[in-house]
Amino acid sequence: MDCYKVISNDFQQLPKVGSLARKLNFSLGKLRRSIDKTNSSTAIYCYVMSSVRKRGGILQHYGCGPNWQGGLITLCTCKHFMRNFLDVNKWLGTWVAGFSNVRAGSGVNVLIYMMRVKDAFESHYKLWYALPRQVRWAKAADRKFNILGDIYRPKVRPTQKSPFSKTRYHKPCPSHVHIDGWAKDIDYKMYRRAAMLVGDKKSSFVWNQPKIAFDHNIGRGQVKYSLKDFLHSRLYIVEE
Repeated sequence: MDCYKVISNDFQQLPKVGSLARKLNFSLGKLRRSIDKTNSSTAIYCYVMSSVRKRGGILQHYGCGPNWQGGLITLCTCKHFMRNFLDVNKWLGTWVAGFSNVRAGSGVNVLIYMMRVKDAFESHYKLWYALPRQVRWAKAADRKFNILGDIYRPKVRPTQKSPFSKTRYHKPCPSHVHIDGWAKDIDYKMYRRAAMLVGDKKSSFVWNQPKIAFDHNIGRGQVKYSLKDFLHSRLYIVEE
């Protein structure tokens, strides 16, 4: 049996096993209890995911980033501008939260995922070789039918000499959602290069039900808060 087999889907499936599968659709109270012991002054960056749609009452993510394939959340192909705010090592320990657009959230931004950054990498090359084999193959963008993969596989080890050239990576599968713009994912630089972010399994959460909403319309771009302010002043329970 191929444990890395990719099943073709046009939206990201929620994990069914592993630690992330046990952290789905938390209530606001349970979320607070899970992370309240974390340093409350830690920064959290919040933004809107335009790739989220609501179908049959379920929130579905049709983009490749963030990506929770392989049971681990990574942010490597979305929010390029935001990911170059900090030097790579300064991302460690910070938090990132993605919310639905107001249309999918029935007029509000509802929480889709939240993660504490455990690791950050300068390039897809470094990220590829740092991840466990099963995780990186689940996320590999060049695998057949993996149209939502978010990691580009190096062709050979010498990629380390030119880790920001798309010629050093395998091209995404033909129907990949970033097939026309994947070079930007490989090499994006403004203040510095955009970091590839990896969530901590112990501090990662995903929602496909409208449980928690932001207290106002986030709009475009991103907003930054302290973790304490975010958890206790910016979120509220969605009425079901």
